[in-house]
Amino acid sequence: MPYDIDNEIEVDNDSSDQFTEFAKETTLELVEADNGTLLLQDADDKDDVPLMTIDFSDKLKELLGSDTQAIGQHMIHAAIQVIMQKQMSQWHAHVYDKEPTNYS
Repeated sequence: MPYDIDNEIEVDNDSSDQFTEFAKETTLELVEADNGTLLLQDADDKDDVPLMTIDFSDKLKELLGSDTQAIGQHMIHAAIQVIMQKQMSQWHAHVYDKEPTNYS
C-alpha cells in the first residue's frame, strides 16, 4: 500500500506557531562526520548541534558505497518537503461551502 502523506499530517490549529524559533531563512549544511554519520546542521549555529543525524549500518555503507551522501540528501529533501507541506496545511485558510440562506 503506498504511503499517503496527506493523511499522515496532523494539524493543530489551536497551538502557537511551532516554527517561530527558527529563522525564516536558514542555511543548512549536510556534513559527513569522521565515522560516516551524516549531520544536518544550521550553518549559522555556533553550537554545532546537529538538527538531524543519519547513520547507515556498515553493511548498508558497503552495499551503497559512495551513494550514501546522495541518499542522505534525498532523505533530507523529503523531510523538508513534509515540513513545508505541514506548514502550508496549517497556514492555509479554511474555506467551507455553506448553503446560502438567501438567493439573489
